[in-house]
This record gives sequence, structure tokens and C-alpha cells, in this order.
Amino acid sequence: MEKSQSLSHVQEIQKVIYEKSLIPRDLAILESWKRCVQLHSLDPLISKDAYILPEAKLKQHQEQLEDLMRTARFGLETLYQEIVGQNYVVLLTDAEGVTVDYIGDPYKDDELKQAGLYLGSEWSEHRAGTCGIGSCIYTGEPITVHQTDHFDASHISLTCTAAPIYNPLGELSAVLDVSALHSPEIKQSQAFAQHLVRLWAIRIEMAVLVNNFQSEWIITFSKSSVFFAVAPEYAVALDENGRITGATRNATMLFNSTGSFLLNQQIIGTSVTDYLEIDLEDVPKLSRTASVNERIVRMHNGETLFVTVISTKKKINNIISNPSSRAYGILHGGDPQVERIAQKIEKIAQIEVNILLHGETGTGKEFLSKYIHKLRRSNKPFIAINCASIPENLIESELFGYTSGTFTGARREGKIGLIEQANGGTLFLDEIGDMPFNLQARLLRVLSEKEVVRIGSSATKAIDVRVISASHRDLRKLVADGKFREDLYYRIAGITFCLPPLRERKDLEWLIGKFLGNEKENSSILLEPKAKQALLEYKWPGNIRQMVNTLSLTKALSEGSISFHDLPEEVQLNSTYNSSDESLEDLLEGLNWNITAVANYLGCERSTIYRRMKKAKIVIERPDKGLE
Repeated sequence: MEKSQSLSHVQEIQKVIYEKSLIPRDLAILESWKRCVQLHSLDPLISKDAYILPEAKLKQHQEQLEDLMRTARFGLETLYQEIVGQNYVVLLTDAEGVTVDYIGDPYKDDELKQAGLYLGSEWSEHRAGTCGIGSCIYTGEPITVHQTDHFDASHISLTCTAAPIYNPLGELSAVLDVSALHSPEIKQSQAFAQHLVRLWAIRIEMAVLVNNFQSEWIITFSKSSVFFAVAPEYAVALDENGRITGATRNATMLFNSTGSFLLNQQIIGTSVTDYLEIDLEDVPKLSRTASVNERIVRMHNGETLFVTVISTKKKINNIISNPSSRAYGILHGGDPQVERIAQKIEKIAQIEVNILLHGETGTGKEFLSKYIHKLRRSNKPFIAINCASIPENLIESELFGYTSGTFTGARREGKIGLIEQANGGTLFLDEIGDMPFNLQARLLRVLSEKEVVRIGSSATKAIDVRVISASHRDLRKLVADGKFREDLYYRIAGITFCLPPLRERKDLEWLIGKFLGNEKENSSILLEPKAKQALLEYKWPGNIRQMVNTLSLTKALSEGSISFHDLPEEVQLNSTYNSSDESLEDLLEGLNWNITAVANYLGCERSTIYRRMKKAKIVIERPDKGLE
């Protein structure tokens, strides 16, 4: 930036502050300049570099906004795709102006970081002066701060457009911002950016209310009869008495008699009948099953709205109790943890959000990824890549492919990479925590730009894939240790599901029947009660994978029925087995402490008996015991 341009900018601010001059600037910008000097004690002569929070401090801000970040991630990704060719970055900040998530061109990381358009940057007005995010936080309104609108002269090459995101209680939670390092000089060039930012801020608010807010009913509504079912403009949450417990900002503005959004005019706690001509007993009738004409409701001022009512508690209960649900009987048999995962998957199956599956080895991450794939792209390719099993010197060529003659031993015709093979379908990246660090930037580029470049080529190929990643490792710790890219983590973790280990699941009996091939446990394979009890008591350290292997082998070796003695030794050892209500000690006593006789009776090795005695703390006290 030239010194003359900087000096001219400072002089303009001084004229406004000290000489009370009128200049052709938006009123919101002029008011912000005044706050910077009079309230924040900033000096326009002193330029400040962008401030990036230390990693530990950033983590604290991210953890406090974790739920909203997870919900908003799809919005950020979709917004970025709409502006990807225009050199914008997308920022999500908390209410303090700290950037907790961002999407930008990874090849411009250094330049973006220097300008403050990066993860961890703070854009509060008291630190950065007049800027899109800081001024949006102060006023609570959308704003575009374009080039010399900025207070600090070091920022006047930037253009920033921001919109607030309110939580269902009407409190400012976050700011969505689109910024660029360089842009046309005319401020009106940012009109489309402002439209997109406002639109996605509204959609994020809507998603937070509909998907995460606890209530009896959710009412979504619109003034249009065309898109009210798929893209509603407003939403409120109600308790069982019809009181409003949460609302989007637009709904609050609509219901406020002044038509403006003021925190001292909250609608929370008031009855929906204060605004709509509706009887509470009619609310359940306004569901999606009703026709459009049946879902017309008037406001008291005569304005017409088209509404849809969602019964949140009823929907959850139905999914749990109704075996016809797509997820019930496929993913679980009534386990509440997996049920919650299944409910969320049903909601996000049709949207293009990247998914991260976390859980111990063997908990069914690949099975779940295939289930998600089938919900939308069942006739498209499903490509699974185990990042830990491919040798490091081969993983790049396996993922991205290569052109002919790229390296010694390469195929003459070249090779299509696995990412390219997944085009149109799902790319499952198993054990992504083991991906070499140097390849993570290339993968980030693929995910952000939706295109792949083969090794040895400069040509790009557009791809359309849903990415599902999985890891048994703590990726957050890997990020903290510098072993996994933070920007890649937030790219793949659009929404995260943590699969419970088998020892925590409440549907073990259903799983055992499922893996034995039983229909409600009534099949040609009979599972004897003692064997069943032993399987239910076992902790399954290898989780579902171990259970499948164990039951498959046991089933193959059995002759029509599975007894306790047919089970593997480790399962028997961990069982509180009782034979005809006899404990092991009773059995030893009855067979005169003859270990060989007891082992023959139980159908196991003598060493197994000794191990079980040790576990049960059974000690041979008399010298004649154990003589055989």
C-alpha cells in the first residue's frame, strides 16, 4: 500500500472525527469510525498487523461454539463453492470476533494469514477497528466494509461482508463473513456477496433451531406458497403449552410489532397465539401430510403465512419404537447412542456435508459409511481407502493417479486414482489420521476445489464426491501435536459421529441374533441360554469385528446348536458361568477338586480352569486338594 494512499485515508478519518466534515460514506461506517476513536481509543495513524490467537486459546473459542460449527459447516462449504472462482474466503467467527472456522485457497495460506483472513484471527472492532465482522457484532446487523471503509489503513485493500447468526434465544452467537484480498473499487460490486452471506446466515440459524433445539413443536413458515416446504423463511419452537421457546431472527422481526429486531422486545415466553390466528389443538394438524391449503395461517395483522409443523418428540419416539424405520434393524436394535446417530444421518443424508466417523477399531465405521452411501448414491461408486495400509511411497499415486511415464515402473497408459474413481459417489478415507502430512495439503485442495490433478499432469478434472473419513485416533490431538492439518480437519469434519464401543451398547442381544443369521433368534441355529449369557457378559475388546468373526466360527463348528462349550476360550473365561446353578467352586467341590475331571466336564483345557479359578479368587487350601 502506498504511503500517499494511507495518509489520505487517515486524513479522511480525521476530518470526520475532529472537523465534523460530511463525506459520502455509509452512516454505519461513519458511526464505526467515531466509535474506534471515542470508544475504543484507536489512533488512525497507528496501523496494526492482523492478530492471530495462539492455538490453545483458539481451541477454547472453538470448543465453546462446537455445536454451531458442526451445524454451520455445510453452509460454509456450499457458500464457498458459490464464490470459489472469485478469490473470496469464508470466515465463521464467534461473538467475540475470533475466527473459529474458515475456508480459503490453501495455496494462498501465507498471504491470507498475513491479512488476517485465516483461522484464529480476531476481528473485534476494538482490536481491528472498522471491519465487517467487528461492526456486525457491534450493530447486530449485516454490513459490507469495503476497502477504505476500514479504519485501520493496513486493511484498506480488503473487502468484507458479514451477517450475524443468532441462537434460538435471540443472542448473537456467531458472524458469517465473506472477504477478499482484492476486489473492484466500486462497493456495489459486493451486492451479490452480501446477498449470499445474508441467505446462509438465515439458513444456519434455521438449521440450528430445527435440528438441535429441544422443544415440543417446530413451526417453519414462509410468505410464499411455492418454497415454504423446502426453503422456509422463518421458524419458531414451541413447548407443549404453545409458548415460544426459541425463534430465528427473521421470525422475531416478523412477530415484533415494530418490525425491527430489538433484544428488549423478545418474543420468547409469549404464546404463538399472540401473533397467529390459530388454536393450539390445531397445531398437530399442520404437518407435512396436510395439503397446502390446509396449512394457511393468518397473522393478527391480516398477513398470510404458509406453515409446516414438526412434532419433534413424537418423531423421535416413533423412530425408536417403529421397526419399519430405515435405520432400526439395520444399524441398531434399540441402542439409544446409535439411535441418535441414525436420526441425524437420516436428516443429513441428502445434503453434501463431509462426515467424520470416530470410534475404536471394529465399531463398524465402514459399515456405517456404506449405509450413508446407500441412502443417496446407492447406484454410484463407493471407494474405500485405508490410509494406514497403503505404503507411504505409493499412497500419492493410489489416491491421485498419474500420467504415463511419470516414474519408473509406472503403467504405460497411466492410472486413474482412487479419488477420481469415486467421482459421482462416495470416497471413504479409513484411518485418515495415518495419512502422510505432506499429502494432506493435496487432499485439502481436492476437497475445497472439487477437482483432482494426476501426478505428472497440470490438467484438472472436476469431481463430485461425498467424503466420509474415519479414524480410531484422536484427530484433535494430532492437530495439536502438529501431525494433522487443522484446516483439513475442519474440512472433513462437517459433522462428526462417535460410534460407541460394543461394551457400551444396549442392543447386544439383537446384534448376536443378527450376526448368527437369526430372525428374532428363531432359526435353525439354537443359542443355548448359558452360551447366550456368556456372549452378553463378554466385553468384546475387538468390538463388532470380533463379534462377527467369533460367531461365524462358532456357528460353523456347531452342530445345530451353540452351547457354552462351543464358545472360544476367552469368552468362557470372562463368563460368570453357572452349570445347573453350580458355581465353579461347587463344581470343583463336587468332583473332589480334580482339575482334570472338571476340565473334561466343561470341555476345556486344564489351563482354562486354573485361569478361571484365579479370576474367581478360588484357592486350593487343603493339601489333598488338586491331587490327581
